[in-house]
Amino acid sequence: MAELLTADMKSLIAELGELVKADPRNESIRQAIEDYERSEDLNALIAEYNAQQSVLTDAYAGESAPDEAVTAALQQRIDDLYESITNHPVYTAYLDAKKAFDSLTNGIIAELQYVITGERSCGHDCSTCAGCH
Repeated sequence: MAELLTADMKSLIAELGELVKADPRNESIRQAIEDYERSEDLNALIAEYNAQQSVLTDAYAGESAPDEAVTAALQQRIDDLYESITNHPVYTAYLDAKKAFDSLTNGIIAELQYVITGERSCGHDCSTCAGCH
């Protein structure tokens, strides 16, 4: 099978990769991932959330109708855990870092597309306007 990329393309991609690695948003996402993985508190909340979800799923999968009080209590605990997870400082820092890094990589892709096609994507449903073309 023939190579998809030329040596020149690979070289330029490697240069771009080095620039992305040197960008502070890369270090931020790497640190946020490490903090996320190391957070015993956050991971305990996530593990319990998953376990409670599984118990609730099993309750509804049974042959008889589940006890409404039990399912309501399970759902309330799941909701509480979800709120604790999504408000956890390690989780919110991860989401912020991910949003910034995703914005960087999406910008790179958009710029590459522009260089190739000469057109910029407007980033919305183009059926509402004709301004992109």
